[in-house]
Amino acid sequence: MPKVKKVPFQFTNEIQNGKHILTLSGNVQKKYWRDDDVINAKDIRESLDTVTDDIVIKLNSPGGDVFEGIEIYNYLKDHPSNVTVEVTGLAASAATFITAGADEVIMNVGTSLMIHEASTFAWGNKQDIQKTLNALETIDDSILAIYTEKTGQSTDQLREWMNEEKWFTADEAVEFGFADLVKREEPKQEPQDIASMIQDAVAVAMANAQAFNNFVQEPKRKSLVERLKKGE
Repeated sequence: MPKVKKVPFQFTNEIQNGKHILTLSGNVQKKYWRDDDVINAKDIRESLDTVTDDIVIKLNSPGGDVFEGIEIYNYLKDHPSNVTVEVTGLAASAATFITAGADEVIMNVGTSLMIHEASTFAWGNKQDIQKTLNALETIDDSILAIYTEKTGQSTDQLREWMNEEKWFTADEAVEFGFADLVKREEPKQEPQDIASMIQDAVAVAMANAQAFNNFVQEPKRKSLVERLKKGE
């Protein structure tokens, strides 16, 4: 597994335009001590239990503890509010369970999503190692169930991606059902198309030419009038 750089911790709770905004950045892990800087189910529950407004979660996380991620997933799925997760950097490993629990997932341009098999450390005899393998297989089946429900992809396809530790671009995450849309800046609207600009320029030029012609012809008309009055 390529090493993912540590993501700085951030956990903020605020109201903006009638929506409850929860910013989550850092590792997903159970909180054992009050000052642990981690994304965890307990803090999320305490932040959102009484919320009735729409919820937007801005997420940037390399993942972490699979069980903590699944707990957050189930909490968000059961929350009565409409939940949108907006990926602002990375959603990898256990952090993808947070996206899977949302009603809508938005990827910002340049963001990534990554899935892989469960992993752990093992120590002991053959029986101990086998127990660990059995546990990992069960965990992988649980992860596959979440991804299958979210994406609609086949179990075989998802298992293949997990085996290879698949990274998805923002557009690929949408294409394969992990997200719903990519958030892009609206293109600046041109004031007019080229044909209209040319047409307007020609009209202005013709008007200016006519005005100049009138200006030049005016002395001649005055001179002719004066000559007629004199009977010439």
